[in-house]
Amino acid sequence: MEQEDEEPEESKKGEVKYAWNAPCMMVLFEDGDLNCALHHLVESLQDPFALDAVAVLLVQESLVEELENRVVTLMKPLDSRVANHPCYKRTLLKIAELKPKTVVGPSDTVLPDATPMLVRDIPHKFLGEGPTGIITMHIFRTPFEATRIYRKEYPMPIASVSIWNERVSSVFEVVGMMNGLDTFKINCFKVEMEPIKRAFELRKFSACMHRGYHYETLQVNGERKIIIFPVGTIIGN
Repeated sequence: MEQEDEEPEESKKGEVKYAWNAPCMMVLFEDGDLNCALHHLVESLQDPFALDAVAVLLVQESLVEELENRVVTLMKPLDSRVANHPCYKRTLLKIAELKPKTVVGPSDTVLPDATPMLVRDIPHKFLGEGPTGIITMHIFRTPFEATRIYRKEYPMPIASVSIWNERVSSVFEVVGMMNGLDTFKINCFKVEMEPIKRAFELRKFSACMHRGYHYETLQVNGERKIIIFPVGTIIGN
C-alpha cells in the first residue's frame, strides 16, 4: 500500500478533503500487450489511492468484452484501508444513486462494499471531489476518438498517460492530440522519472537510455512532452 503521500486537507467547514496522488490514465489499443497492461491495471484496482495508480481507463471497443471478463477473475477483496477509506465509501453511495454499469469482483469471493471496481462511461467528477477509489472506463473506436473522450475527465489532474499499442503511428497520433498532458509511457507503467526530469524542467531537448528504457523530451504540436518506452519494443509499423 502506498498511501502515505496522500495529504488530506481540512476545508473551511471542517470537512477533510483528499488530493489526487498523481493519477495515471491508461489507453489500451487492440494491438497492445493486454497481459502486461492487465497486470498493472489490476494493481491499481486493488490499490487505487497509491501514487501513479491508474484512475482512468480508455479501451478500444474490440477489447472491451475480453478485458472485462479477464479483470473480474483477477479481482480480490480490497485491503481494509481502501474499503474503509472515506472517498471509497462516498463513491459507493454515488454509484448506488447513479446506477452506472460497473465491473466488480466475483460475488462468491468479494463483498460488494470491498470490491475493486471499473465504472463505465461516468467521469470521476460525478462521483465526488478528489480521488474516488475506483477506475472510470471509457470506450473508443479510433485514436482520434480516444483523444476526445479523455477530456470528459477534466479537471482531474492526470499526471501521466500509459499507452499500450505496438503501432507507432497510432501512438504518436494520440500523444500529439492529447493537449495539456506531458508525460507518456509507451508499453510500460512504473518507470523512474529522474533520468529525464531535470532536462524537462529546464525545457531542454534530451534523449537517453536508462535501465532498458528510452527517455526523450520533444515538442509535439507546440507542446513539450516526455516520451518513455522499453528499448527494442517499438519498431516501425
